[in-house]
Amino acid sequence: MPPWISDTSSTSGITPVLPSKRCSMPAVDTNMTSLRKPPRVSIVMPVFNAARFLALSIGSVIDQTMGDWELILVDDGSSDESARLCADHAQGSARIRFIAQQNAGPAAARNAGVRVAAGEFVFFLDADDRLPPNALQQLLSAADTEHADMVLGNFYKQENDGSPVLQPVIFRPGGEPFAGQMTVLADAALLDYIRHFLNHPSNHLVSYCWARLYRRSVIVEQALQADENMRLFEDFAFNLAFLGKTRRLVFVNQPVYVYILRTRHISASMSILNAASLASDMQSFRKTIDRFMTEIGVRQDLAQRVRHEVGHTLVHYALIFIIRTCRQLNSASRPAIIRELRAFISAPILRESLPCYTPRPGNSRLLPALIKLKLVRLLAVMAKIKGKQRYGKLENANT
Repeated sequence: MPPWISDTSSTSGITPVLPSKRCSMPAVDTNMTSLRKPPRVSIVMPVFNAARFLALSIGSVIDQTMGDWELILVDDGSSDESARLCADHAQGSARIRFIAQQNAGPAAARNAGVRVAAGEFVFFLDADDRLPPNALQQLLSAADTEHADMVLGNFYKQENDGSPVLQPVIFRPGGEPFAGQMTVLADAALLDYIRHFLNHPSNHLVSYCWARLYRRSVIVEQALQADENMRLFEDFAFNLAFLGKTRRLVFVNQPVYVYILRTRHISASMSILNAASLASDMQSFRKTIDRFMTEIGVRQDLAQRVRHEVGHTLVHYALIFIIRTCRQLNSASRPAIIRELRAFISAPILRESLPCYTPRPGNSRLLPALIKLKLVRLLAVMAKIKGKQRYGKLENANT
């Protein structure tokens, strides 16, 4: 384990504020005056019920070896102590700003943070993740050397309290993990990178907004923003919109992010899937790929192969949502889950995508077959079993 990584009880030098009566805060803490020189990096952190993790995450920003940053904390209608903790941190540092909004989702929180950002670059950090100390320095060095609009770094993945594991990064279908120090991807190489994600859509950096710098002027001049109506593919859509305009990214093979998969936290906060919303997001995902291929001029025969790969990805994510939903299956939730499952597995976008799905090692072969046959109740039971195997048993679950 890298020496700078501590367990989740560490606070990186920040003392958490003890819970007290929740205070009413102004929409924006303007403790950063207009006379201050704009920072090089604006770090935007959406916050939703993350009081347990904030001290560690904010501490990893404060501990950066490159100090020319501002941190914009955007509380998205939290019901715990998150808003108060954000306000306390903002009051304690001129480099930390605070915005509070009603709950509207992470895309809306990111957009709100970008709107007030002043930095040359924007960096997104989730409130339950953290940064290695030299993350910003590594990314900025590459940005300056390559005159880049997007600089992407590698990352550690850590499951719950386990050890962080450096993730292999592959840039094309059938390729080997990248072993060099830095590379530039442009045009056709960008499509190869996306196609690798479509074939193996797990732990892939193109599907996230973190671990990278975005040049803020591109976001502003091209009027780019995260789609606030999407809940599944909003990060991927934003990345493709950005890359469709710049057609180039720089990858630095250094870990600049620690992605912490807290299975209890994620699964406990997962709502039952909404069939109409999920089907709409899948349609938007397909349109996003088509738009990107048009922008970079992909020939028709290759575009058809990519659309087939898109179908595989859509089924992959549909299965994830079904498993997470059915993990919550009990006597109280059963009617709603069965209703939404029945509607979802009949959605045209899912039916069209099923023939494109090829299970990879470790993926379920049974669940896609049950979807195809529309065996809803058996699908729900088998998906619940799969969810228990993957995430463990839900606490206080009534079966």
